[in-house]
Amino acid sequence: MDGPFNGEESMKLKTHGVVRWQAAFFFLLVCAGSASANDCLQRKAVGVAVVSEGGRAYFHGDAAICPNRQAYCLQRAYVIARDRVLTSGSQDGYTCAFMASKNATAFGWIESKRLRPEPIDPSPPSSAWEGVWDSEGLMRLKVGHDRHGLKASGVADWFTGGGYDEDGKIPMPNRNHHAEFSGRLHAIDNRARLKDGDCAVDLTLLNAFLIIDDDTSCGDGNTSFSGIYRRKR
Repeated sequence: MDGPFNGEESMKLKTHGVVRWQAAFFFLLVCAGSASANDCLQRKAVGVAVVSEGGRAYFHGDAAICPNRQAYCLQRAYVIARDRVLTSGSQDGYTCAFMASKNATAFGWIESKRLRPEPIDPSPPSSAWEGVWDSEGLMRLKVGHDRHGLKASGVADWFTGGGYDEDGKIPMPNRNHHAEFSGRLHAIDNRARLKDGDCAVDLTLLNAFLIIDDDTSCGDGNTSFSGIYRRKR
């Protein structure tokens, strides 16, 4: 079982909601070719690695002189032995990595010597897709099967509003953006697609991680299921 990422109070991330998720998912979808040489955020996830023994493995930031072992580059977030991370390429002894836990996400550079690449199953069985998948408690996907094959349903809720308008005068109402879908999941190798009316959802299974991308047509207010999911059960 994966270790906590990390459950200790000292490293819990304090950023919440859409901004954190958008930054993390941007890491997964933007073409690596558009990034600067050391820009981890702009790289696309392509693999999975397991953290090796040796204490905490800290994430390093994207500043111009990073990554390196200087304190300036260290982030508060870290992973520990047996944690699993998504990876997206290496340079100068560091690997760009992403980690998602129940309530937090982190991304940055980790020393490559602390990561052991895990082979990706290119053609996982149907059972590998099945279960309840969650992304930061905001979006949930349930995958099951019947005699016709895989089926899936998802629910996502975003809460926006509060505060005031750009002039700081008019209170902005709270609003709940809701999205849902259900239908047949058509899987080919470790990729799958689901269509529910205008809603189109693409899924990629990278071992313990499920990456979802949609066209924001599954609900109101551009509500999206796009993100990184971990299996809850």
